[in-house]
Formats: sequence, structure tokens, C-alpha cells
Amino acid sequence: MGKKTQALKKPDTYQKNMQALSRRYPEAAAAIDRAAEGDGCRLVVVGKERLPNLWLNNLEAFYYAKNPWADATEQLQKLNIRNARLAVFLGFGLGYQFGVFMEHYLKKNNTEHILIIEEDPGIFKAALRVADMVNAINDPRVTFMVGVPLPELQLKFSSYLRENKRFIYLKALQFIYHTTALRLKKDYYLQAVKDFREAARFEVLRFGNDPEDSLIGVRNMLENIVEIVKNPGINLLYDKFKKRPAVIVSTGPSLNKNKHLLKGLEDRALIICPDASLKILLEMGVRPHLVTSLERVKEVVKLVEGFDRDTVRDVYLAACPVVVKEVYRTYPGPRVIVFRDFDHFRWLGIERGILKIMQSSGNMAFKIAEALGCDPIILIGQDLAFSRDGSTHAQGAAYGDKQKAFYNGKTMEVMGNDGKPILTSETWYMFLQAYERDVAQYKGTCINSTEGGAYIKGTLVMPFQEAINKYISEEFYPLQKIKKYLEVFDTVDIEAEKNRLLDLITSTLSDLEGIVEYCRQGLDSYNKYEERLRGFLAGNCAGEITRESLVKWAEEVITPRITALREYHSTFQLFLMHIVQSFFINFEMDILSLSGKYDTQEEVIAAQILAYGKWYDRIKGIVEICKEMLVKAREDLQKM
Repeated sequence: MGKKTQALKKPDTYQKNMQALSRRYPEAAAAIDRAAEGDGCRLVVVGKERLPNLWLNNLEAFYYAKNPWADATEQLQKLNIRNARLAVFLGFGLGYQFGVFMEHYLKKNNTEHILIIEEDPGIFKAALRVADMVNAINDPRVTFMVGVPLPELQLKFSSYLRENKRFIYLKALQFIYHTTALRLKKDYYLQAVKDFREAARFEVLRFGNDPEDSLIGVRNMLENIVEIVKNPGINLLYDKFKKRPAVIVSTGPSLNKNKHLLKGLEDRALIICPDASLKILLEMGVRPHLVTSLERVKEVVKLVEGFDRDTVRDVYLAACPVVVKEVYRTYPGPRVIVFRDFDHFRWLGIERGILKIMQSSGNMAFKIAEALGCDPIILIGQDLAFSRDGSTHAQGAAYGDKQKAFYNGKTMEVMGNDGKPILTSETWYMFLQAYERDVAQYKGTCINSTEGGAYIKGTLVMPFQEAINKYISEEFYPLQKIKKYLEVFDTVDIEAEKNRLLDLITSTLSDLEGIVEYCRQGLDSYNKYEERLRGFLAGNCAGEITRESLVKWAEEVITPRITALREYHSTFQLFLMHIVQSFFINFEMDILSLSGKYDTQEEVIAAQILAYGKWYDRIKGIVEICKEMLVKAREDLQKM
């Protein structure tokens, strides 16, 4: 696509474009094929240049000015595009702005990813008729989202940002638009921007806020290493409950309305509850089959304490071993180990089952039910919102039904299960987003029988009694099945697993010492140049430092990092990465953003070198802590 686009293309242009589109974007191609000719717009040829333009029926105006190419050029100039490593087009029109961008802005901005959002399939259909777009459609840097309904955008944005870790470009992001697109579909594109930012925030937060926070989980895992070795994993129950109903019982305030209906369902449904629901259920005389626990804080202990062995003898604690060790020491019932999708669990080399668990114990319960093959999955008490009277939890919750922590911070309105707006907190909203992503990937039916709370996209809202009548009738005795399939663990050679772990810890400690040494080398080189680099950026060394010297210094400072990542790749990826990934991501985002902060490439190189001082210092400190944790874990295993 470019300036030489003249008049209207031959009829086979559309067919070639559609063939390419059908291969890469079948859903968009189908929507475009269904779009009616002339629905809302029609193609015309305008001006001396005889370039295609669009007449928009709703606006009673042309999409572009008399010279569409010049118009697109002027619109881009007004946006002051700089360092657009990730470019997001709000509207495509006939593609003139895209053509100008590819010709004049792509290389200058080092653009690596382009996302094109076009609300109207009819407009995109017109674009397919006037220009050969096969190369653009097939370009791996370019992604088209055409005719996507607003409710689906945020999930699609999340998938897009997660793929190839595109979220690292968020500090080098530029939204690009033509003013006509905003006039035509203002509400859609403004919401698209909002949803894109929400998806970006969610994806970045999935990797944690800081290494110190992630260290807690790894420390807890290592302190629980004996529990991991001695107990069976959730993998032994995979697909053992195919097409059987599961009920997930959370502690939202709406649980008060229908919890009494749980009595008598124990033999007809797999009952899973987060740890916060356990006391409520046991006080009712209902014994859940599995109790999920995920949080890494000591407050979890209160949720599982105070039970005698007989009361919970058949209630399996399906905890992720990032919980504090006191949780295992306190709970007197049986255990099932559940790993999250973090590489440090793969580092262990012990098969217990890894699930893609997102934010909460409720999300964890859902992923377990899915892994076990359950269909449908029925939710109750999954409010993810304040009740109309301001309650945060059901009556009988361990920390009360109006917990202060949820009143602090930002609140917002979301759609409720009753079709009316309801107030939620920032934390719950993250859980809600996680649930919507889980449900979107689930191949079965998810029924939301919460009877209150926030609506979870993709769920079927239904009263709990109706769900029971429709889906929970046949007895299949879940407890007996769980016991039967977990018996296999008795054949596991625990001593062999212990010895293999001891060898793993020893080799990992050796690798970590090697990483520390490379960090020392990097810091030594950084310290040689730091003062001169800061002076250069402050404008005090004009003419004294050349680009050639900067490139040489950069190579010297950065090489130890590159060597450490290559030489100890396995240890970095499997053991360290979950701890340091939030720092890594923010570091890469900051590095990519530097071109937008400085006027010359020399300044960018100087700023990059200075950033590596922080990298070496932070990684060295984290690795030293990890060495101490591994030594302690080795001692625990030797005492086992």
C-alpha cells in the first residue's frame, strides 16, 4: 500500500486479499464476507490524483480530504510520533495512514509490532477492494482485529500482548488514528484504548510487582520441600471426573443465600472451596472434597486452624506449596500438591501437576475442576464485589463479613449478575479479569449460581437450585474416587526423589556462584565509566566522548550479562526467572523507552550503559539471598 494507489483496483484484488485474510484471520474474513455492500459507506474516486476515498453516509462527509494521501500524512505529523516500537491503529479506513507509516515512520521508530483495530467490517471490505494488502496481511509484525465486539476486545488484547511478550513495548507505545475514525466510532475506539490499557496492566501484573515479593513464594516453596516430596500431586486426578459436575464454593456475601442447598450434594458433585470457605462449610456439616490455598501470607493459617483430625480426615488440602510452612503444620487433614505454572516448580523435576493458575484461590479451584475434567463447573459465592449493603464476605468468614482491607483503595462499578451496576474493588476486579480469561479458555459450561455479585463474561447465570435440578442428580461418590486414584502415590520412591533433589541443589548453588561472579565483572566495568557517562548526559563532556567509545564501553559493560544468561541459561530460566521476571520485564521496558527520552543515539547508548549498573547490583543481591535459601532447603532434606 502506498502513494501510487491509483483509482480502483481490478476485481481480483479483493479475492487475493480475502484469500490471504482467510488463511490468517478466518473469523475476520467471515465477518467481512457477510458485510453488506454499501452498508454505511461507498467507494468513490476523488481529486486530480484520482485516489479512492470513502463517502460516509452517517457523517454525510468523506473519510479523507480531497487528497487522501496528503491528508493521512498531515494527520500522522500532528500525532508527533516518536519511538513507536508498538503502534496501535484506531481505525484503518482505506489504509492511507498505514501506508504512510510503513513508508516514512517504520524504520525511524524501530517499530516491531503493529496492531490495527477496525470496528467496521464494511469499511475494511472497501479497503480490500482498492489496494493489494496481501503483504500487510501476511506481515508477522502486523496484526488485524476487524469487527471485534467491544465485550471481547480486552481478552483479545491480553492474548495479543502475552504473545511474544509484546507487553515489554508498553513504554514505547503509540496510538495512531485519523480524526474521522473517532468522529465515526468515538465510543468504540475510546473504550478500545481503555481496554488495551486494562489488558496491559493485567498482563504486566501477572508477572508480579517486584523480586522481593516473588522471593517470598520461592522461599516458601523451599521451606515446604519435604511436604512436596512426601505428598501426592493433583496430576493423579487429571481427567478422572470427566463430564461430572463440580461446585466451587467461595466466600462472597451472596453465599448466605444458597449455601444451605449444598447439604446432601457430596456424593453427586465434586465440591471444591477456597481456604476461606472451609470453616463456613464445616460448621454447616458439609465436607468439601478439595480445599484450595494459594496466598503466601501467614493470615492463611487462621483459615485452616482449629480442626481436629477426624473432622477433616476426608478433606484434602490442595495447596500450592508457596503457602507458608505453618499452613501445612497446622492443617491435620490429607494433602494434594498443586503447582502453579512457574518454572521453579519445573526446576524441582518432581511431577505433581502444573496448572495455569492466575490470581486467587477461587481461580485455582476453577483450574483444578477444569483439569479434573469437570463439566459443568458451577460457581456459588463468587461475588467479586461488595454486596448492596456493603458486605465483603459471607457470614461466618474467618476475618468477618465486612473486611476493612477491601474498603481501602480504588473502587469501580461493573455489571452485576442481576443486570445492574455493582461496586467492586481493584483487587476483586483483577480476580474478575482472571476468571473471564479462565472461562474463555474452558471448553465446558460454567454456570454462575452466585445469585448476586459481579457478572463474569462467558458464564451462564442460573439460580443454584435450578442448576442442581438440571445438572446434579447422579451419584458418583467423588471422595471414593479421589482416594482410589491417589493410592498410586504409595509406589513412588521418595528416597530417590530426595537424593536427586540434593544433587540438584548442589549444582544450582554452583551455577548461582558463577552468576554472582559475572555480576561482579559487570559492576567493575560499569564503575569505570559511570562518572563520565553521567557527565556526558548532563552536557558536561561535549566532544570528549565519541560514539565509537560509547559503543566500546557498552560492549564491555553488557557482555558479562549476556555471557551469564547464556552460560547459566537453565538455572536462570527454571530457578531464577520467576523471582526476577518482574525486574527483567520492567528493565526491558525501560531500555526500549529510552529512544523516546533523548535526542541523539549517543545519549541513548550512554543511558543504556548506566541502566546496567542497576541490573548487576539487583541480580547479584537476589542471587545471594537464593543461595542462603537453597542451603537451608538442603539441610531440611538431609534431616528428612
